[in-house]
Amino acid sequence: MSGDPSLPAAEYREVQDGRLTDNRAAYPLSAYFEGAALERYQYLSHVYDSSHHPDLPATFEQTDLCERMLMKHAGEAAARAVREGNVSLLSYLTGLTHREVDLSEARTLMKIVDEMRRPGWMPVFVGHTDGGKTNTALWLAFLALLDDPDMVLATNVTTLEFHDDALDERVHYVESKSELRDLCDEYDDIFAVLDEFSTEANAQTSNYDVNEHFYELVTFKSKLGLRMIVIGHREDGYDIAPALREHSTYFVKQVREEHDLEADEYHAEFYDAIDDGNFVGEQFTIDPVPSIESDADYDPDETATFEITD
Repeated sequence: MSGDPSLPAAEYREVQDGRLTDNRAAYPLSAYFEGAALERYQYLSHVYDSSHHPDLPATFEQTDLCERMLMKHAGEAAARAVREGNVSLLSYLTGLTHREVDLSEARTLMKIVDEMRRPGWMPVFVGHTDGGKTNTALWLAFLALLDDPDMVLATNVTTLEFHDDALDERVHYVESKSELRDLCDEYDDIFAVLDEFSTEANAQTSNYDVNEHFYELVTFKSKLGLRMIVIGHREDGYDIAPALREHSTYFVKQVREEHDLEADEYHAEFYDAIDDGNFVGEQFTIDPVPSIESDADYDPDETATFEITD
C-alpha cells in the first residue's frame, strides 16, 4: 500500500500501528491543505526523519512547522488538536472527507469541534420525527469524545453502543436530572445528548418544573463543565420550554432528503435564533450529516425518557 492521502481513518490507524504494512508514509492531515500547500505538506511529511536528532518529534505532524502550516491553512482548531497531541480526530475527518464530506465541510466541523470544547455549549435541535436529529446529535458527541480523551458522554439514548470499547466505556446512561447532576460532580467535562426532551421540558405543560428543578443545570452549565444537546420535535422549537430556548447556543434545523433508489440524506442547519417560527442568522450547515452507524449502534425507535424533577 502506498502513502495514499485519501487513506480512510480506520486504515490510517492500522498503518500507523503496523497492522497493514511496514510503509508508514500516510498523510493524516491532507484534508486540511489544498494545491501547493498540500504538495508541500506531503513532501515534508514524506522526507521527515526524526532520527537526525533525539529531540525531534516522532512525526512531521507533531512539529512546530506543521502546526504553523495548519494554523494558516486550516485554522486554530486544527492546529490546536495537533499541538495537544490529538491527531485521531483529524485523521478521522481526513478519511471522512474522501467518503462523505468535502474539504470545506471538514473545516466547518473543526469550527464546531472548537466550539464544543467550551463548557456551556447548548444547541436545541428542532424538526419532525425521523429527520435524523438523534443521529446528528450522537455523531457530534462522537467527535467531541475523539477530540477530548477526558470527556464523557451522558445520554438518555440507552441503546447507544460505540464499536470502540474505549469510547463505549465513556458513555453514561442518564434518565433523570439527578443522575446527570451526579455526573457533573464526578467528571470535569461532560457532553450530554438528551433525546425527546420536549416530552418532559414541554413549553405548554412543564414550564414550572423546568424553572424549579432543571434550571440550575441550564444556568450553571459552564461552571459544571457541561455541554448539552437538547432535542425537540416541532420545527418552530416552541415545544421546548422557554428557559431552554433562551439559553441555547444555536437552533439546529434538521432536514431529511428522501431518495427513491438511494439512501436518504440528512443535513443540519445552525441558526442563531427562531423568531415567530422563522429561522434567523444562519451560521453554517453540515451537508450531508454522516451516519453514526459506522462508529456506533443505537435503536432509532427507542422511546427515550428523562425525569427533570428527580
